[in-house]
Amino acid sequence: MIIQVISAFIATAAFSILFYLPRKYLILAGMAGAAGWFLYLLLMNLLEDKTYATLCATLVVALVSHILARRNKTPVTMFLIPGIIPLVPGAGMYYIAHSVFNNNIDLAVHYFFETFKIAGAIAFGIFIMDTIFRAIKEKKVREPGK
Repeated sequence: MIIQVISAFIATAAFSILFYLPRKYLILAGMAGAAGWFLYLLLMNLLEDKTYATLCATLVVALVSHILARRNKTPVTMFLIPGIIPLVPGAGMYYIAHSVFNNNIDLAVHYFFETFKIAGAIAFGIFIMDTIFRAIKEKKVREPGK
C-alpha cells in the first residue's frame, strides 16, 4: 500500500509538470494526489466499493486542494486537477475498448457503467466540496463583523 501511495505522489507530481504547475507547488500537488489515493485504497480494502471509495477520495483531494489554494493564494485547479489523476478511471476506458474489440458487448456495457459511475463520483465529489467552500465564503461576506 505504501508503494502505491508513493507512486500516486510521483504520478501526481509528474502530471503537474505537464500541467505547467510552478515548481514550488509540485510537492503540494503530489501530496493531494497521494492523500486521495491513500483513502481510496483504505476504503477499497474495507468496503470494496469503487464508486464510494472514489467519491470519498475525491472529497479529500478537493478539500486539500481548497485548503492549499487558499493558503498559497492560487486557483484551486492548480492542485485539484493533478490531484484527481490517480482516481481517473483510465483502466475502465481501456477495458471498454478491449471488450468492444473482442466483441464482448456484455462486458463492455458492464465496464462502461462502472467507469461512468466512477467518473460521476469524481464530478460529484468536486461539486460537493466546491459548494461547501462557496457557502463558507458567502457566509463570511454576509457577516463582515465576525
